[in-house]
Amino acid sequence: MDKPSPDQRATELAERLTPPCEYDQETGMIEFWSGVTTLSRDEKSRSGIGKILFEIAPKPDVIFEFECDEKRSPADLINSMFNTDASGIYEMFCSQPVGAMTVNVTSVNNNNTGSSFSGYVVDHIDPDPLFDSIKYLVINGPDLHGKVIEGSDSIYMGRTETSLDAFNIVIDQIREKKKNVRTPFVFTHVIEVRFNKSSSNPRIDLIGSILHKTLSFMCGRWVGLVGPWGYSETGSLNRVFPRVTMASMNPPGFSWYYSMVKGSFEELFRCLYQAYNEPKRYEVITTGIGWYIEAEMSAGFIEGSIILQQAALESLAWFELVDRAQVYSKNKFKNIHAAEKIRQLLNMYSISSEIPAKCAEIHSYATDNNLKKHDLPEVLVHIRNSLVHGTPSKVLKLFSRTNGSQERVGLWYQINGLLAQAILATAGYQGKINYRNLDVEFIHSAIRDVPWKRNET
Repeated sequence: MDKPSPDQRATELAERLTPPCEYDQETGMIEFWSGVTTLSRDEKSRSGIGKILFEIAPKPDVIFEFECDEKRSPADLINSMFNTDASGIYEMFCSQPVGAMTVNVTSVNNNNTGSSFSGYVVDHIDPDPLFDSIKYLVINGPDLHGKVIEGSDSIYMGRTETSLDAFNIVIDQIREKKKNVRTPFVFTHVIEVRFNKSSSNPRIDLIGSILHKTLSFMCGRWVGLVGPWGYSETGSLNRVFPRVTMASMNPPGFSWYYSMVKGSFEELFRCLYQAYNEPKRYEVITTGIGWYIEAEMSAGFIEGSIILQQAALESLAWFELVDRAQVYSKNKFKNIHAAEKIRQLLNMYSISSEIPAKCAEIHSYATDNNLKKHDLPEVLVHIRNSLVHGTPSKVLKLFSRTNGSQERVGLWYQINGLLAQAILATAGYQGKINYRNLDVEFIHSAIRDVPWKRNET
């Protein structure tokens, strides 16, 4: 385990962030709220006991449960058996700090003692109060190289901080006394966002979305965010948002991000937050991040991921060559070969498109198919076209190659490295990354500055 260096320690270590709620370390369950409530729709309501729960298994989800306390007559019970309209949107009135919510009823159970309803939480009904800060719980987040804080015995059990004009972000690693071994989803961090001025609308949804995309892009899988919990200027809890983002299981991942590099989160979050003010750039970056993550997780197997990769690279090429640099008109760009579009995108940022010397299978594919250019974009487009537009004979030829599987896996792995670089370049990231094309013995030897890094001198 990496021990903190003397200059990372302070005479008085900062106190670790308190999680925004209690949760069961064994099951990962959170009770957002429970109590007496009413469930209503179309001016009709039922009273009973309600709960809003977060469940981490079998996958992270927020649900509600409602037990109606009204006795049912035999006639009502028979009538309810033929009522097909019980599901749908209702209003459930919860006490603070949750407040009134709209819920989607997906399951109804009727019996002679009453009815029970369950389903999913949709959104708040009432406007939000003033917030001074918010907190999130993170599921399967990345190791972050940060400051040592109270209770830390490693730089990865510490704190990461960044500041923007309107708010500050603090991320603390969670120290679990008893690690959950029954689920591939675990809580890894607490995030606090503290606003410089209390506001009823401090762009919470935007901040949460960019936090989700930043951490997920760093991991190469979907990192879950639970919450947020909102706090007033006095520190009292005044709003709970029972939400959870998409989250992936926690496999050993490999990404452009390397945990020994300082400042990656801080810079990437700032880049994405600033890009929001340029809608076209923000859209192509965030779409690219989504497709990169899905490809990294082999969505649609390796072949489906290759199709996603080309789509993402062509989208980035359109933005850079048509919208931003205006090198081509829309009509002229459409007539350029897909491999050339990708090649020019990579060239703009000095990203190498060469087939790495270590990738013998990809070299063999390019040679055997007499490709016009011996590089990664040409191989990518050739294989993708064989999958999407190929005749039965072309598809058979692709899948019957002796080392065909290794060729496609090797291509997928290298192209996702290029895709990550292209996304980071469009976002304006200037930090260090892990290069997949380098043939090195140890991973730290593959960590270098991005090829488009600006010369500050």
